[in-house]
Amino acid sequence: MNDAGARGKCAACRYQRKRCEENCPLAPFFPSNKVEDFHKVIRLYKVGTIINMLNSVADNEKKARMAETLILEAKIRYENPVYGCIAVEEKLRLEIEETMKELDLVQKANAYFKELRKRSLYYKVNFFL
Repeated sequence: MNDAGARGKCAACRYQRKRCEENCPLAPFFPSNKVEDFHKVIRLYKVGTIINMLNSVADNEKKARMAETLILEAKIRYENPVYGCIAVEEKLRLEIEETMKELDLVQKANAYFKELRKRSLYYKVNFFL
C-alpha cells in the first residue's frame, strides 16, 4: 500500500472526489485534516491555479509558506468577503495611528512635568539663597 493510501485522501482529492496519488502536489499542504481550509482556498482559486502557484516556487519551504499564505488570505476573505485583507490592513493602520497619537500625548505630558519639576527646583534654590 502506498503512502497516499496510508494517509488517506488529501483535502484536494476529497474535494475533487478522486484517488489521491502518491505524488499528489497538494497533499503536503492540504492533508485530510485541513478540509475546511482547502474549501476556503478553493472559493478564491481553482485547483489548477493553486498548483501553478505552488509550482512557481522551487524551494519546498517557500511552497509551504505560500500555502500558509493562501490559507490565511482565504480565511480573511471568508470573514470579510468585501474588503478581505484590506480591511485588516486598514484596521491595523488605524490602531497604529491611535497609538502614535497616544504616544505623542504621553511624551508631551512627560515633557510638561519635567519642565514643571525644573521650575520648582529652580524656585526652591533661588528661594533659599
